[in-house]
Amino acid sequence: MLKQSVIALSVFLGVSAMSTPAMAQSSDMSPVLFLESGPSDNPEYRRMVFVKYLSGSSVRVAYKAYNRAEFAQVRNTTPQDVLSKCAAGAATSFSDIRAFERAEARRKRNGQAPEIARFCIKNVSGWESRGNRKKYLDPIFNGMPYAASLKGT
Repeated sequence: MLKQSVIALSVFLGVSAMSTPAMAQSSDMSPVLFLESGPSDNPEYRRMVFVKYLSGSSVRVAYKAYNRAEFAQVRNTTPQDVLSKCAAGAATSFSDIRAFERAEARRKRNGQAPEIARFCIKNVSGWESRGNRKKYLDPIFNGMPYAASLKGT
C-alpha cells in the first residue's frame, strides 16, 4: 500500500515516469487528465476522486483517492465514450472547476451528499512553472482530508 501511495503521490505531483508520454506535448504543459469526484465507497470518507491519465482516448493509468496524500492504482471503469469526449472535446474551464469547488463546499456545509462531477484538464501551459497544477487541481480536492490520519478534518 505504501508503495502505491508513494507512486501515486508522485503521479499527482506530476513527476511519474508513467505519465511522461502524456506530458510529452511540452515540457511545461499539463498532462491530459480526466478526473471524477463523487460520493465515497468508503463510509469513513465523504467523497473520493478518480484521477486518470489519458494517452489519446486510452487510460494510461488510473488512481482513486480518498484524501490528498494516498492514491491507489485502480482498474479503469469509465465508459470509453466519456473518455473519448474528454480526449477529443473541450477542456473543463477553470471557472467551471471553481464553480464546482463552491457548490461542493455548500453541499458539505448543508450536510448534503456529494454529486458526481467530471473534469477534463488538458493543454494547460505553465503546469509547473506558473503553478497551474495547483491552481487547477486544488479546487477539486478541497474539502478532502490531507491524509488518512486526518479523516475527521
